[in-house]
Amino acid sequence: MIKQTKLAKAIVIAMAGTALSVGTTAANASTTMYNTFTTAATTATDGWTRTFDNGTTSPGIATGPQSQGNKGTIVPWLGTASGALPFNYAGSSHLNWAVQLTGSGDAATISAANSLAKYGTAAEIDTGGGAWNDNGRDAIGNLTATGPTGWKHQTDIGIIQSDVAQFVTLNLSTIGGTFSRFGVTVFDGVDTKTDNYSHHGAWNAPGAATPSLFTKSNPFGTTGLTNIGYSDNVDGVNGYSFLAEAGKQYSVYLGGVGFSRWNAGVDGYALNITTSAVPVPGAVWLFGSALAGFVGLRRRKIAA
Repeated sequence: MIKQTKLAKAIVIAMAGTALSVGTTAANASTTMYNTFTTAATTATDGWTRTFDNGTTSPGIATGPQSQGNKGTIVPWLGTASGALPFNYAGSSHLNWAVQLTGSGDAATISAANSLAKYGTAAEIDTGGGAWNDNGRDAIGNLTATGPTGWKHQTDIGIIQSDVAQFVTLNLSTIGGTFSRFGVTVFDGVDTKTDNYSHHGAWNAPGAATPSLFTKSNPFGTTGLTNIGYSDNVDGVNGYSFLAEAGKQYSVYLGGVGFSRWNAGVDGYALNITTSAVPVPGAVWLFGSALAGFVGLRRRKIAA
């Protein structure tokens, strides 16, 4: 009985390994989703998920900042059922786009052009040249005391969910060629904070009096986000990859690196998302072959 139990466990392990490596193939079956919130000034924060009129700043006019992320009317989305927020997002921080990947080998592109082609509306997909981390200089070009920092006015935020376990690779390029180097930080989870959200403030500021490290979880006063990695050198050739578990949601924070200040160099961007299957160690395949041989030998003995 003990031997049979061990054999059953071995079969389960081998089958699980095979399923992990093969996955489901579904080329370009992804769904891209876009926030329809737009701004009048290029340096203003886009991606507000709600609008509200608090009767003081803009009487009679509902704005994103006055909503503080959790009040008023939900801004309709493109690519979701009835314009709802993607993946039942209920956090207060701004959110620009979302992607659902279906199977291994799936791919997607986030851009204003993709939004226009799929939904007839060009979403505001842009970011600042120093939004992830700037050049550490003030308005007249002098080095700041705190050094480089990122600015959340222009940091774009998106959510990626994959239906299967696979590696996800992110590549970025600007539409107008204003800057070429991006920073990307990926967090396990999405913002779950429902308190007021302020779009003022900085992040990625290790030299500040209260350091905000690149590895920090829950930037911008969020909750529910665990930092799993980052890269400050992402472009059309150099990508950033992470392992996405099946069904989990990951938050992606991105922006330009090293180009002027937080409010300079705003440009549209294209985010290209590609995927690849999780490789299975060779030992698993050898074990699977040996197990198949053992089962065949056992059957022959029984038949004899």
